[in-house]
Amino acid sequence: MALQYNSRSQVAVDRIREEILSGKLRGGVKIDQTRLTRELKISHIPLREALKQLEGEGYLEVVSYGGVYVKKLSREEMEDLYMIRAEVESLTAALAIDNLTRNDTKHLRGLFREMKKATQALDYERLLPLNQEFHYAIYRACKRQYLLQLLDDLWNQCSRYRIIGMFHPKRARQGLAEHEAMLKACEQGDLAALQKAVRANVDNTRQYLLEFGHL
Repeated sequence: MALQYNSRSQVAVDRIREEILSGKLRGGVKIDQTRLTRELKISHIPLREALKQLEGEGYLEVVSYGGVYVKKLSREEMEDLYMIRAEVESLTAALAIDNLTRNDTKHLRGLFREMKKATQALDYERLLPLNQEFHYAIYRACKRQYLLQLLDDLWNQCSRYRIIGMFHPKRARQGLAEHEAMLKACEQGDLAALQKAVRANVDNTRQYLLEFGHL
């Protein structure tokens, strides 16, 4: 059965995002739309929708009369995104902590165990989704859809920077300790400790990128 229109667009989104995150498509490279339509067997209409979505997520930029390009990583953009994330995630944690259930903290404990295994094995491909699910397992409890959508947008725009921060053993181990502090704060219902750990996680990633991210 042929793919539906929205499915075709999503296939293109996933493919282009994967090529950017893997480094196959680097910053400043022009998107070859002819190649993508041929390889994905889709028309230009769903591809344009995919490019529009990825532009909104911060992966691409449109140059007037010049095509669509992979957005270059920027030191200034990274600093802005991570400073905003620190504030938004701290607020979200404050709204979430009283809503966390015993099942929520049990889920967090399980995620942390898997993160520890991935960190010890240097399995960064596994660690990335675990890291995001750990944060979202806390933040979803805020039950504020607009705030969660804002977080989605920020995390999408930070994804290329976040990968740089993850792919280093020392930073990965430091991040694991920060997540353990978040876990303990959630289990104890300690808002101040949770906000401190959340801010430390975001700020330390930003600092690492400033020092070692080659931005």
